[in-house]
Amino acid sequence: MNDVDPDSSQERPDGLLDRIAQTALDDDYYVVRAGQPEPSRFFNTTLTGSVLGVFALMITITAMQTASNRPATQREQQALAQDVSVRRAISAERRDKVSSLRVEVRELSAASGQENPDAQALRATTAATAVRGPGVRVRIVPAANDGGRGDVSDSDLQVLVNALWYVGAEAISVNGQRIGTLTSIRTAGSAITVNYVSVDPPYTVRAIGDADNLYDRLTDSRLGRDWRARAADTELSFEISSVDSQRLAAISEKRRKIVHAETARDAA
Repeated sequence: MNDVDPDSSQERPDGLLDRIAQTALDDDYYVVRAGQPEPSRFFNTTLTGSVLGVFALMITITAMQTASNRPATQREQQALAQDVSVRRAISAERRDKVSSLRVEVRELSAASGQENPDAQALRATTAATAVRGPGVRVRIVPAANDGGRGDVSDSDLQVLVNALWYVGAEAISVNGQRIGTLTSIRTAGSAITVNYVSVDPPYTVRAIGDADNLYDRLTDSRLGRDWRARAADTELSFEISSVDSQRLAAISEKRRKIVHAETARDAA
């Protein structure tokens, strides 16, 4: 049986505890405690400082650029505002000039018409001015849903207008549309147009001239007899009446404007 040294058995636990106490802390603790910084923590601090420095530099450069560009922007705004003011002044001046010219043209036209009776007669003949005087009024109401002799077409109105010119009318209108040298009476779809304006029944044709002469000649004409026969055979209504005074408006300006025709300078 082996002999065990009592002293050695008592020293083992003590030596083990001492070793555990000595190695309880990591080696880095002793390095930091000795005053040596960790390389990783030093690197992070340096990188953070560099980023902050770059960011501050960018802010400084942006602020400097903004401050340097501000005077140029203000100058551009002032130049634009001045340009707008100048253009507004020019537009106002031109509007005033146009208004003045229009007034002058109206005055000259009025003076020309008053001083020259021939010019007045010409304007009345060409429907360029409103006229007033005695004459006749023809009122036509088509038959409802007839489609035959009781209906009224553009040709019917054309023939009636030509007949009134023939019996001595000096001015004519159809439903308020003055008949001029460039007037057209035609069908557009299901409607009749005069001067390219739709007119609906009843159709009222007014003519200025010698009222008695217009009434008698139109009533006794073949056209007048035909209209009365149509009214007797259908539900169409046809009436002629004398008028002591009636006013016919001027034709629209675009229907008396000549674009291509020019006054011939020679007598040929």
